[in-house]
Amino acid sequence: MRKIVTLIALFVGCICCTVNAQDRVEDGVFTTQDTVYIPHEAIEQLGDTPTIFVLSKGEEFYRNKYVQMTYAGVPLLVTGLLSQQYVADRFRDLRYAYTPDFHCAADDYLQFAPGVAAVVMKACGVQSRSSWGRMITSDAFSVAIMAAVVNGLKYSVGTLRPDGSTHNSFPSGHTATAFTAAHILHKEYGELSPWISVGGYTVATFVGVSRILNNRHWISDVLAGAGIGILSTELGYFLADLIFKEKGLYDFGTPDFSIPESPSQVGLTMALQFPLSSIELGNGQRLISSTGSRMGVDGVWYINRNWGIGGSATVSNLPTVLESRPDEPMSIDAATVAAGVYGSLPMGDNSRFRVSMKALAGCNIMEHVELIPNAMTSDPTGFYYELGLSVSFLAQRHFAANIFCDYGGYTFSATHTALPEYGLYRTGRHDYMMHNLSAGITTSILF
Repeated sequence: MRKIVTLIALFVGCICCTVNAQDRVEDGVFTTQDTVYIPHEAIEQLGDTPTIFVLSKGEEFYRNKYVQMTYAGVPLLVTGLLSQQYVADRFRDLRYAYTPDFHCAADDYLQFAPGVAAVVMKACGVQSRSSWGRMITSDAFSVAIMAAVVNGLKYSVGTLRPDGSTHNSFPSGHTATAFTAAHILHKEYGELSPWISVGGYTVATFVGVSRILNNRHWISDVLAGAGIGILSTELGYFLADLIFKEKGLYDFGTPDFSIPESPSQVGLTMALQFPLSSIELGNGQRLISSTGSRMGVDGVWYINRNWGIGGSATVSNLPTVLESRPDEPMSIDAATVAAGVYGSLPMGDNSRFRVSMKALAGCNIMEHVELIPNAMTSDPTGFYYELGLSVSFLAQRHFAANIFCDYGGYTFSATHTALPEYGLYRTGRHDYMMHNLSAGITTSILF
């Protein structure tokens, strides 16, 4: 009897929430215009009895069909367009610094792998979202839209490839194909298990990164290709849904969009690095760095909803010149490995936005120890620290995007040899401290 009374009270509270703009308290259920707050004791009384919830206006927005269609693809496409002029060169320098001779042909085949996985799973009898006819129609629309957009842009924009071979670099067709296939896999099987989606997007991301490492595409080409692939699939499925309506559609139930209490995550980081200091070499000479690039992985395991432990591993490239010889480019290339404490705080009740902080310490590893040929040789390792602030958006239960700003520094010792023709007269060993500011994005998988 108590369960029935409690259910009635909850139902009345939900109805009042949707029709009454005034906040009020009735029978222990606090309601507002946006949401319903159910007392803990009421949930205990219900036990396993189904409960009625009303979505807040914010949650209604995030679950809107058109928001779900565009929240991932549009930012990727816009970022790719905006990063063409300036950012692309910085990340090519990073590739030249660490993998100048890299070549891998796997991306030619892996671009199709998520799509093949979707078909094989369907053929093996694994229940998917769509019937065979509906899936084939959706996929045909998706691939046709992607191919038309990619080829239309390739031969109208005319961007020169980084290897100088042809003028059809933007956007990356391999990446667009891979993300189209991965998003098809997500549409068909993502509600069966989010880890199927994670696997597909991981393969697609590898394809995109491989295109950069193979020196066939700029990072802007890859970002835009990923966005086009996702948007093409969303539009392809939207058109098929208009044709088939409810026919041939399997209902997995309501997708889980809930927000994890402890948003542990691991993600891929891309950032621009801005030097805040120079290296004083004596006699009025300085080694000056300009804006560089940084990439790596970042992960954190949250012990509770606010505090966790984790770390990062990154590589960076800072273009550098001797002040007296600005026409002789050099660079400071370094890898960092660091671990420490992370903090996270939701921006409001049940908010998909979180503010996070971190404090890390670790090791800085120089890729090339000869900073100035025949004049300055660095020790290979030094102390590294990093303080960071980020804002995260939990797009779905297992996916998040983070915008971050990190302040970091590292120490290193260097051995100097006088080089009078460069105006360098310092000898012996000297200690240095470099400070940098990094700003960028991280795309993360939540677990």
